[in-house]
Amino acid sequence: MQEKTTKSTLQISSLCIGFLGIQIGFALQAGNVTRILQNYGADLTQVSLFWLIAPLSGTVIQPLIGYWSDRNINSRSTRVPYLLTGGILCALSLYALPNSNLLIALWSPLFIGAFLIIIIDLSFNVSMHPLRAAVTDYLPTFQQPKGFAIQTFLISIGAIIGSTLPYILHKFLSFSSTSESQQIADNVKWSFYIGATLLLITVLITAKAITSNNINPLSAAQPKASNTYTLPKIPKKMWQLGLIQFFSWAAFFLVWIYMTPAIAQHIYAEFDYSSQSKLYADAANYTGILFGCYHLAASLFSLALPYLYKKTNVITTHIIALFIGGIGLLVVFNCHNVNLLYIPMICIGIAWSSILASPFALLSRLIPHQKIGLYFGIFNLFITVPQILVGLCSGILIQDYLEGKAIFAIIIAGMSLLLAGSTALLFRKSLKL
Repeated sequence: MQEKTTKSTLQISSLCIGFLGIQIGFALQAGNVTRILQNYGADLTQVSLFWLIAPLSGTVIQPLIGYWSDRNINSRSTRVPYLLTGGILCALSLYALPNSNLLIALWSPLFIGAFLIIIIDLSFNVSMHPLRAAVTDYLPTFQQPKGFAIQTFLISIGAIIGSTLPYILHKFLSFSSTSESQQIADNVKWSFYIGATLLLITVLITAKAITSNNINPLSAAQPKASNTYTLPKIPKKMWQLGLIQFFSWAAFFLVWIYMTPAIAQHIYAEFDYSSQSKLYADAANYTGILFGCYHLAASLFSLALPYLYKKTNVITTHIIALFIGGIGLLVVFNCHNVNLLYIPMICIGIAWSSILASPFALLSRLIPHQKIGLYFGIFNLFITVPQILVGLCSGILIQDYLEGKAIFAIIIAGMSLLLAGSTALLFRKSLKL
């Protein structure tokens, strides 16, 4: 049997660095897709429906990739083919998305953009799953919390880069932030080009680290699993973690969809979403900076997570982080100057850091390692289902019942994070490991 030796920080980082590139792409999508779709002519109701693409693809793809890649691992192979396939497809789609208008003779740029978003989100899920499972594949149990913390740190750094690229290109390199009708501004377009390139490079580094450095998955040393998979029994504690995840991800999905129009309306008093609107472009660029701020807070807080886990425990740390994030989102309503938004962003960054690490650190100890990919894929349903519900309902709610004021979506997000914290507090004794 393979000895569960301690891995170095460099080894752990090499296993996780692909997440940095994937998160650059994801942050570019999260911070700019609403803007791109509105530039192409979508209203708020349509935007929320287009955002359904990501969770719907995750609901289908992640359990399948988990099942198939588990078979690779249990056959003493790797999950690398899925990592590379997803990464390459995602990079190509990111190159193409801001140029959807070039195919306007074939279809409207709005629907071409939507098609490319489908490819991007499918690719994210194909590549993200092997990256998430790498911590449990290659690290002994006692190092897995550290692995998830390093993973969260790299995710946060990637998100900072992806979130701030449009602002940096506009502010410091004089790329235009506005454009003609149904065109994408140069600062956004080149951000996608740079992000796609970095994504491809980091995914290749992780693939090489797995295949070239004689890193064997720990699960491969265990008795070989049967190729016949039965429907797994979901442990009670996994259901409890899932409910916490449900409210947590509903909150952040609302933030990703509505933060740009919320800032445009609430602070800039701008309701024109066209690509010619300078105020809306300013709001969108500033949203990227704010997202970068919360990801910076997440990256710094992730460095403290291993210490906090030891000092208290994983679930207590998670409870505190969720409450801090919920309060931060509620404070946004009282901010009528963009400079006041940094403190709320720090608060939600703390929550985001824990959401990315703590549930998986707990889950990895609750499920059989030979089916870790399948269980992680099923657990992903607790992430995607709330996003689907938000995508279906939030646009109608905001547009028809809340006078189109996107700031109320941010308030609902804050309440959802507080509900997640309250749920975690309810299950604290059960989940304390």
